[in-house]
Parts: sequence; structure tokens; C-alpha cells
Amino acid sequence: MRRTSRITACHGAAISRVAWNPSHREKSGMKREALIALTALGMALPALGAQDTTRAQRPVTSDTTRRITTAAPAGTPLEQLVAEESQRRANIARVLLITNAQVAVQQEALRNLSDQLYVSEQLVGATHGQLSLAAEALHKQPSTMLSVLFAADSLSAARLGTLALSIDGANTTSMSLSDTARTAFRVGAANELFRGAVLPTPHTIVLTATVNGQAQQLVARVRALGDAVTYVQFAVQEGKLVQTAWASRTPNPF
Repeated sequence: MRRTSRITACHGAAISRVAWNPSHREKSGMKREALIALTALGMALPALGAQDTTRAQRPVTSDTTRRITTAAPAGTPLEQLVAEESQRRANIARVLLITNAQVAVQQEALRNLSDQLYVSEQLVGATHGQLSLAAEALHKQPSTMLSVLFAADSLSAARLGTLALSIDGANTTSMSLSDTARTAFRVGAANELFRGAVLPTPHTIVLTATVNGQAQQLVARVRALGDAVTYVQFAVQEGKLVQTAWASRTPNPF
């Protein structure tokens, strides 16, 4: 700053000398002094600018260094918070890995169940189609009926106990005979145990009767005729179970 004041003072003195009317010799001296002053001023200004710039930058450098130094001191709550957050994310990632494995297993099980369901649906569809065709064919078939009768002679009627009938393995009728039924059998009546529509195919008919306290069973294999009524009659004659069968085109042959 002192150098700058000295240069400014010399420059002002040179200018004041030019203000009055000098001689030629004085003019030459004044020019030299002015040039020297301007040269000195030109050399001083960059140096001053560099000093000001250095002064202006020093606080910034100091503040930046201070901020970097005090940004995250060791053992501060901020570091603890960062560590806790990192641990929490690690735990979440571990849980997600386990969950993803379980989800994969469950997805595979669901795919297997879906495949089984598809196969079951195909089977149900095929079975439904077959049943529909069978029902349609049955409707197109002539009317085929099966009638199963039971009778007993007058001597055996009083000794009858129970009756059980099955057709093609299905239990159809099971009964205990009353005194009224025994009286009807004694006078020659017949009881119809079963009557229904069947396919015109062979059928297995099994009758089990209790006669005089002992069970007797008789198996009949009869083919039902199409568009007719097939009659199968079981009877107890002289204490023994017998069977006969015939067919009729009329609904009631009696």
C-alpha cells in the first residue's frame, strides 16, 4: 500500500507540472517522469489484484476445510444412524432372499396343482361326454323293463321270514314279511319286489330268503329283451327256493 501511495503521489506531481506552461526541457523531463509513473503503476496493479484474490480465496479454503473436517466426526449420532440403516437394509435383503425361496417352492406347488386340475377337468369332460352319449343311446333304445316277483306255496308261506334282493351288485330291496303277506302268499299271490327300466343286456339278480329260520340264496342270470318286459320270479316250493323267467311285449301279462 505504501508503494501504491508513493506511485500515486509521483503521478499527481507530474500531472500538476504539466498543467502550467513548461519549457521544452521541462517537457522532456515531465514525459520521462510520466512514463516511469505509468510503468510503475502498471506493474503494481497486477500485484495488488493477486494479493486481493489470494485474500478473497483464503476464507473459502479455510471454510471448506473446516466443513470437510467437521462433516462426520467419528462416533457421532449420524454415523450410528448410517450403521443402523445399513444393518436394517441387510436384514431386509436376507428376509427377501428367504421369502423368495419360499415363494419359488409355493409357485412350483401351485403349478403342479394347476396341472392336476387341468387333467381332472379333462377327465370330467370326457366322462360327461360318455355319459351324455350313453343317455342319448338309452333314450333311443326301445323300452326295456325288468320285473322281479316273489311267491310261495301254501305250505312254505307260513315259514317265510325275510327277503333281500340285489340286481347287478346293488342292494335293491330288503324286507321282513308280515302276517298279511304270508296269508297272501298262502292263497297264491305274488309280490313284485322290483320294476324298472334297464338296458337290454344280461343282468345278475340275487335273492336271499329266510325259510324256516335258515337263509337260502339263489342267483339268476337273465338277459333283458329290448322293447319288452322281462319277468324273473322267485318262489319257495316245498321249502326250497326256485326261479323262473319269461318276457312279454305287453306291460302287464296278468
